Amino acid sequence: MPTSRTDGEAGFTLLELLSVLVILVLAAAAVLRAGGGSAETAEVRSFLIRAEAMMRQARTTAVETSSVQDVVIDTRLRRLVHEGGGLAIEVPAGVALDGVVARVPEKANGAQVVRFFPDGGSTGATLPFRFRGDVYVLRVNWLTGHADVRRG
Repeated sequence: MPTSRTDGEAGFTLLELLSVLVILVLAAAAVLRAGGGSAETAEVRSFLIRAEAMMRQARTTAVETSSVQDVVIDTRLRRLVHEGGGLAIEVPAGVALDGVVARVPEKANGAQVVRFFPDGGSTGATLPFRFRGDVYVLRVNWLTGHADVRRG
């Protein structure tokens, strides 16, 4: 019984090549499907990091300049704006924003504002961001002005 192919039988059959090609296509489709979701998740995480950094920067600016700094949460335009720093962050598509923040009467339409004071304190906030069934909460401590994001 022969243990190897002769020179005329060397190589792969068309069926073997097609089988390998089908497996590669299925694997590539699975990777692309999973990759699309992770890109959106990465965008949301990037947004949360930037939002936390914006709150921390507003607090730092308030302390350094001895002036009140406001971060406006504009739910209609879906963005956060640090007025004193001239920064704006857009809330990514697919992210729901609800929150508990102070309403400042002197702002137009009683806009939702997190206000930071020169002593380091703030009006405080609890901002839950919902994305694909997960909840990420940006909290700003009213006493210390410390901002952090946590899951759940």
